[in-house]
Amino acid sequence: MSTSPAESARRSSPRRPAVFRALGALVGVALAGVTAATGGAPGFLERGLYDQAVSRWLPEVPRSADMVLVEVDDRALATLGERWPLSRATWARAFRALAAQRPAAVAVDVIFDQPGPREALELGEDVLEALRTSGLAEQPAGAALAADLEARLHAQDGDARLAEALAESGGVILGAAALTEDMPVMPPLEDGALDTPLPLPGTAPRLQARAMAGSIAPLRMAARSSGTLNMLVDGDGVIRRYPYAVGVGGRAWPSLALATALHLMPERAASLRALAATDQGAPLMRLPAPDWLPRVSLADVLHADPASVGLDLALRGKTVFVGVTAMGLHGQSTLPGQVAVPGVEIHAFALDNLRSERLLRSSGLAAWGGVLETAAVLLAFAVLCRRSRSLGAVLRAAVLLSLLHLALVGWLAADPGWVLPLVPAWVGLGLMLVVDSVARGEELGQQRSALRRLFVRYPQGAPETPPGSGQ
Repeated sequence: MSTSPAESARRSSPRRPAVFRALGALVGVALAGVTAATGGAPGFLERGLYDQAVSRWLPEVPRSADMVLVEVDDRALATLGERWPLSRATWARAFRALAAQRPAAVAVDVIFDQPGPREALELGEDVLEALRTSGLAEQPAGAALAADLEARLHAQDGDARLAEALAESGGVILGAAALTEDMPVMPPLEDGALDTPLPLPGTAPRLQARAMAGSIAPLRMAARSSGTLNMLVDGDGVIRRYPYAVGVGGRAWPSLALATALHLMPERAASLRALAATDQGAPLMRLPAPDWLPRVSLADVLHADPASVGLDLALRGKTVFVGVTAMGLHGQSTLPGQVAVPGVEIHAFALDNLRSERLLRSSGLAAWGGVLETAAVLLAFAVLCRRSRSLGAVLRAAVLLSLLHLALVGWLAADPGWVLPLVPAWVGLGLMLVVDSVARGEELGQQRSALRRLFVRYPQGAPETPPGSGQ
């Protein structure tokens, strides 16, 4: 039995489009798998998409009603007549003034890692010891002189006054630092610990450090607790994740936001620690609305009447974050869609993310769920490619699946808070679409060649007896 030239050409060329479509699908699934294995989205070419989503498309964190930022701004420095860092005496006055307003907690984005100047104090202590040793302190005039000198030494001892102010406040959370390779050298704590290690479930924290540094011991003991101030900065300089926990020597230590949350809500300690362990202790952030946090200058706190109604309304019962916002002093922390955000403000809305359970999950189940979703989208497209009879139908199927994928990823991020890889599925769809269009174009070319050969062989028209009939 003979065959027509068209059938011969069709059978002579191997049926390779299905193999190439499978390779295109594997590329997409591999990209999603790499994203999952390296810690979750945003992954391959996705940082810009995430930045646009969290800054413009996803629902914003609402304005806070019970948090306030007390900032050391340019006006505060000018009013106080001091340069940074502020004296311990000024800080002691500030904490006493804040305590008078009865806030719920005071989180401080400052590390007092060095003791205050002690040269004059040591000289005065030597003089006081000499008075007591010589016996002059036992005489009335000497006793009065010793008492006056002791009072003056206490007034000049900034560390002691600050420790007393912290102890009287009762709810101050001081800052600390995890010492990593890219941080300036600070004196590590001798005991290597701030408080009790944090029992976090799950794997080791994403942020690992060599040691911990914090405030000097008298201040650390007087404060309620301490929390790390470290940030996770991506290669492009943008902060997208907040490290709620830092690993040091096999133990985990809380961030300023987590330490504040544990102080404010001890009844939710277990659930807060479980949430903080999301994405190895550093989940993606939901950004707040612009100017979401009310601000009060430290100058107003120090110089306003303690009975001021406005100050009372601004601070009473609130969670107060204290930090530097003066130009050139605060770190230029860049968030998606925003610039020059003070680090203390990042701690504030990280606390808001945590307590409202508005964290974005991108690793673990979310990451591998994204791999399965990518595979399902590409498998569905492969099936539609086999059933579609025209390139237009294939193109419509690709557009439809792309929109469904976008809608699913957007809904999961906006509602449950799962960030699935978006780009790998589109890359796979694009490669499979190219393969299908090339295959259909090649098949169309083969059919045209077969028809051309038929026309050359039978120039007067089709033969009376069709080829392959056996006659």
